[in-house]
Amino acid sequence: MNSLRRIPLLVVLALALIVVGVLSSEAKSVDPSQLPSALALNGHAESTALYCTGLSSQRLGEDGRVIFLNTTDQSHLVTIDDVSNLGARTSREMTLRPYQQYGFDPSAGLSGDYFGVGAQVIGGGVVGVEVTASHSSEAPCISTGVTNWFASGFDTTVGSSATLSVLNPTATPAVFNVSTFSSSGYVAPAKFQGYAVAPHSQADIDLGTQIVDMRDVGVHVRVLRGTLDIVGLQKSGPTVSFNSGVIAPSTSAIFPLVTTSNNATAQIRFANPGPTPINVRLSVTLAPYHVPIQSLTVAPYGSAVATITPNSAIPAASYASVTVSSNAPVITALATGTGKYVALSSTQPPEPQYLVGDFTGRGFDAATFTNTSSRAISINVTTLPVSRSADLDNVQVHLAADTTESVRSALPALTHLRGLVMIVTASRPTLVVALSLSTRPAGMTVVSALDCR
Repeated sequence: MNSLRRIPLLVVLALALIVVGVLSSEAKSVDPSQLPSALALNGHAESTALYCTGLSSQRLGEDGRVIFLNTTDQSHLVTIDDVSNLGARTSREMTLRPYQQYGFDPSAGLSGDYFGVGAQVIGGGVVGVEVTASHSSEAPCISTGVTNWFASGFDTTVGSSATLSVLNPTATPAVFNVSTFSSSGYVAPAKFQGYAVAPHSQADIDLGTQIVDMRDVGVHVRVLRGTLDIVGLQKSGPTVSFNSGVIAPSTSAIFPLVTTSNNATAQIRFANPGPTPINVRLSVTLAPYHVPIQSLTVAPYGSAVATITPNSAIPAASYASVTVSSNAPVITALATGTGKYVALSSTQPPEPQYLVGDFTGRGFDAATFTNTSSRAISINVTTLPVSRSADLDNVQVHLAADTTESVRSALPALTHLRGLVMIVTASRPTLVVALSLSTRPAGMTVVSALDCR
């Protein structure tokens, strides 16, 4: 009798397991290298958060401004909290009108060296980005902290400095460890282990105090408690750049705008976070030339550099598209400059939606759409009312498989790329939008459009 009573329960459990299995099989995987974004353009959200870090005081020369943009036709109340590494704080409220852009220097009126910003937005559709005062780099604000963070390409040689700017966006203390990978191998300085950051506080880690006189340094920040917003701040001589990093190494990456101009330097910098060598292949597309495959090996817990410009195998022309593949996950960054001083930018994983914004006001030298998949996609483009370029409303663009196309070519109505603010939506999450700010020679400052996941 008891066995008969168990039959319905067993049937229910079996059905439950089947349902769980079906749901699991239909779940979509997420690229593990993506940083959490605050750029969701859903204007119907009840509230959203923006966290920004990476700016210093003017005295240190790595200063700049944070810019918020309302992408909706509704006003939003924003509460802004600024904090310094010395614990100084300010708080204020403001209303962002429809399509309004608001920029500010978080160091204004605060004592300290490095600064973080936390913003609470009533509603959705507000995006954030920070821009250096020299307009040499940009970094997105994100929606929540991370528990792992990787970046490569840092330089602590004489005349350069590398700093990890760290913001704890939560109401509880955070604790983390920092380890590095370079020509010296794996290093985990005792000073960088068990590092604590108080709730809603800012901290800075000067890599050069422990990793002395080293070039091409990779970093892993492992958060033991809580979550953190992290941005790498590289000062290479007079050049200042942000390295936004990723939350996991990857076996593939694409850099659609790599300069090959005369008098320019362009490198892909790698760091190996593992105990075995990693073989890397670089496919360089530079029409109408045929460029042979470039390859290298990254030593265990080491670093390596692939030079794209100057390179006798790669003609000096315009922009090249560089696709990276490896037999094991590796950390990747692009370094560009005109000599020994370079600016860093991290790789951008493909996404379904982007906001392209001319936040410096100086326009773009180049902009590209890249379809990273083996299937064609359609792209929908709409400019916001604040855009000073052409007025586009739901313009459709077709992009073939494994193709990079100039935005000016895809959208001939765009007579120029200055003052451009537009939303780009792809039919599949395989789109990369890359932007190059106006520099001489071209390609010295490469930034990513703001992804809108």
